[in-house]
Amino acid sequence: MFRQLECFIHICEEGSFARAAESLLISQPALSQQIRYIEAEFGTAVFKRAGRGVKLTAAGQILYEKARSVMELIDESKTETYELNYPRANQITLSIGISPFDCPYLMPLFLKFHKQNPAIALHFVNIENGYGDLRNRFIDIAFSDCSELYKELYAVHVYKEEQALIVYADHPWADRTAISLHELEHIDSDVFVSDTNTEELMQTSGFELAKPPQTKFQSTSSTIVLYMVMQKMGVAILPISFIESLSCLKVKVIRFLDPIPAREVKLIVQKDRFIEPAIQNFMSYFLEPAKSLSM
Repeated sequence: MFRQLECFIHICEEGSFARAAESLLISQPALSQQIRYIEAEFGTAVFKRAGRGVKLTAAGQILYEKARSVMELIDESKTETYELNYPRANQITLSIGISPFDCPYLMPLFLKFHKQNPAIALHFVNIENGYGDLRNRFIDIAFSDCSELYKELYAVHVYKEEQALIVYADHPWADRTAISLHELEHIDSDVFVSDTNTEELMQTSGFELAKPPQTKFQSTSSTIVLYMVMQKMGVAILPISFIESLSCLKVKVIRFLDPIPAREVKLIVQKDRFIEPAIQNFMSYFLEPAKSLSM
């Protein structure tokens, strides 16, 4: 019943079976089956059709309110039992590698995790250049979009981040709101990502440029890349949420038309560290769809 209630709450908050299934990373038929279990248990329908989505029935509204209370009690129980097993006097620190790109999405989740697990301190390390620190055991966990994975590491999908073209405010394309990838072949400015990253991004999007953009200025630091764009040294392909979180008025965001390039961010750990309670707790939180997507 616990899993069914999670699915039920997610549909309530998404307003659609399709969106809820996508967020929960399960098929829509599997999600529908979970709701049928609930309706069979309670002997009543909990949803009714509303346009392209669904709305709660009167019985569904009662169940939703009670289900939320149950989930909150479960969260409180997890926190209290964890504090019992891991007193503050024996506080544990997890070192987490993260790129500035991912801070807008992940930081609110880190805060929620810490509130539920106050005995675990979080130490953040900038890892824009891959996950070498994880392989060398300088950090415990990494969030990365690296495509290669070494055999001693284990990775799971967390989310995808849409990329966009970032140009300076008076760039010739600054008044545009959308652009196709192939138009980058004709741009006069430079794209500030390394050739390998650009090529990988295009391949991931199922697109290959006949004439890749020139990259006279390069950096592995997202902050430096953004600063170069602001100084009119060229343009860049960066995550949309990263730019929006900075409220930067000196640059313009131009979204890509289909195909839309996206970074796949993964949670990565050493395989031989699964048994550590703090890491298990952390992974369980971030891989529980109802938690990871409850922003």
